[in-house]
Amino acid sequence: MKRSLRYLIHSAPVILPALGVVLGSVGYYINHNLPIKYEFQAWVVITIVLIFNGIVLGSIVRSLALRATLDSLTGLGNRGMFYLDLKNETHKYLKGAQSEFSLALIDVDNFKAVNDRYGHPAGDSVLRQLASIFENSIRVSDAVVRWGGEEFAIILSNTGHDGAVAFLERIRGIVEKHDFGPEVQSQPITVSVGVVSLKDLKLKKDENEIESDVVEFADKALYQAKITKNCVIAYGH
Repeated sequence: MKRSLRYLIHSAPVILPALGVVLGSVGYYINHNLPIKYEFQAWVVITIVLIFNGIVLGSIVRSLALRATLDSLTGLGNRGMFYLDLKNETHKYLKGAQSEFSLALIDVDNFKAVNDRYGHPAGDSVLRQLASIFENSIRVSDAVVRWGGEEFAIILSNTGHDGAVAFLERIRGIVEKHDFGPEVQSQPITVSVGVVSLKDLKLKKDENEIESDVVEFADKALYQAKITKNCVIAYGH
């Protein structure tokens, strides 16, 4: 974060009230002391200041929102965004807007070895390319995020076990055949995937419990997939 933006954010509780006092005082002076012929110009200046203030505040809010929800390396949503998306999917399910959904957790196989052999910049390149593959493969209604480290998560809206497994097997195959470039000497990269579909769980009516169970059982499926590697394992199957 640039120093100037950091300063503005930390100083906002002081700067904004002070600006309000200044503009209020100027408005009072205009109404009571400034000759009528200068009032229009004075209000134009105040309007410009307020517009500039709005632009600055909008930029700060946008910057904070992006930093709070996006992963800086891949440009995907981060774990905070994931839980917002998961809550939305769970809410739609409980309201009857969709019959089910699936959650996949994806881990890059032997990623530490890639970093150790080719360096972290090469590992970062692999993660960015994977993010692009995932993002270009999902539907508009789905969501993909960087879960953390070398793990990603994909929420497949209104998708059950069969559809989820078919989609994830296709993704696994795309990754396996993808050329990740000279940074890793075109070494093949594979992924392990654990997936759970809502109908494979003993469903509860509490939204928080559903969200917790979906993540827990997707993680258990991923654990099994990582034993074999380069495969898709569905919980309960």
